[in-house]
Amino acid sequence: MFTDFYRSFYYGFLIIAAAISLLYFKKVDKTFRWLCLLIILTLISELTAYYISQHHTKPNNIVYHIFTPVEYFMYAMIYKMFFDDKKWTKILSTSIAFLIGAEILNTFFFQSLEEDPTNIMIAESVLLVFLSLRLFINIRQTPVYENILNEGVFWFNSAVLFYYSFDILVWGLHHIKVYLLKDPPIIIYSINLLFSGFLYIVYAASILLNYSSLNKIARKG
Repeated sequence: MFTDFYRSFYYGFLIIAAAISLLYFKKVDKTFRWLCLLIILTLISELTAYYISQHHTKPNNIVYHIFTPVEYFMYAMIYKMFFDDKKWTKILSTSIAFLIGAEILNTFFFQSLEEDPTNIMIAESVLLVFLSLRLFINIRQTPVYENILNEGVFWFNSAVLFYYSFDILVWGLHHIKVYLLKDPPIIIYSINLLFSGFLYIVYAASILLNYSSLNKIARKG
């Protein structure tokens, strides 16, 4: 797992974020509890994938076939609470059904359980970029925060937009198997590990900011 700097950076920050999620799970509001759960499940997924890769001859891609729709469901629940709108609840429910259906069809007809589900990973990334942009529009149109930079929602949403925009490129290149080229741009996978580490440490920071905001509200009350 900690075989080089990039993997150590990613797994180290993911473990730290999971530890913070466990410590503050009951101390943050419901939206950020979903984020805590997402981080913890991500760590479990990664540990499972690592175990399979080390102790079994079959590839560990089945983990990502299962986890990608689950991950998107968790994100959809988070955005459902941020939007707090019946119309968006329906849109998010439809997107969840779409991604699950797409995963099933993709597994049967395009990318088996022994292949990377890049089609679904790209689709998830596109959906999350769209949701992130839409939430920023909602925040701008209905300002409810004194200082947006002190709010967990800002840092969470910024991290989603930044990371998953890049993720579309990563999985797009992976889909066309750039690693099989004579001189492949393998560095992009290392950069992705760095961005992944930053993603989860920013998520952890957003959890801490939410905890801090709730404490301030409680003191004023």
